[in-house]
Amino acid sequence: MILAGEREINLVNWNETHFHQLYPLANNPKIAMNLRDSFPQPYTIHDARHWIEHNQKFNPPQNFAIEFEGKLAGAIGSERGKDELSTNVELGFWIGEPFWGKGIATEAIKLYTSYLFDRFDIQRIFAQVYDYNGESMHVLEKAGYVPEAILRKAYIKRGSIGDIFQYVKIRGEE
Repeated sequence: MILAGEREINLVNWNETHFHQLYPLANNPKIAMNLRDSFPQPYTIHDARHWIEHNQKFNPPQNFAIEFEGKLAGAIGSERGKDELSTNVELGFWIGEPFWGKGIATEAIKLYTSYLFDRFDIQRIFAQVYDYNGESMHVLEKAGYVPEAILRKAYIKRGSIGDIFQYVKIRGEE
């Protein structure tokens, strides 16, 4: 599956062509510091293999590779809430450092948001951002997400406790 955007930005299924691009791009502490601790750091060739193989079993796809001008530029995906929270989807994304500042994340989020609302029976998509990551907050706002909450003292990362800013997009509230 390919979700085609503007300016040669596409969301594509993870596949073997991404393997040798993924681990050098993802093995960056600047990326890992903005993601959950479950994101491997260092990011190895084995992590890349596991991620690609894991994502090949989903139908419809849940996570996509972000390509820019035919090259792997990052990743976007989601996790659906369980039980009574199944109307919620949590969005996650990252862009490799060589591709920062090009508007790729904003376009990818818009494409992926449309995909989620078109393909899944959900009511809301939310994303959580650490308080020091103003760039991702700005990207989410440019993609049409609105600030919903500040979860005070909600995370500990590298020994520091901080706030999580939560952004949301509600079905039908465009």
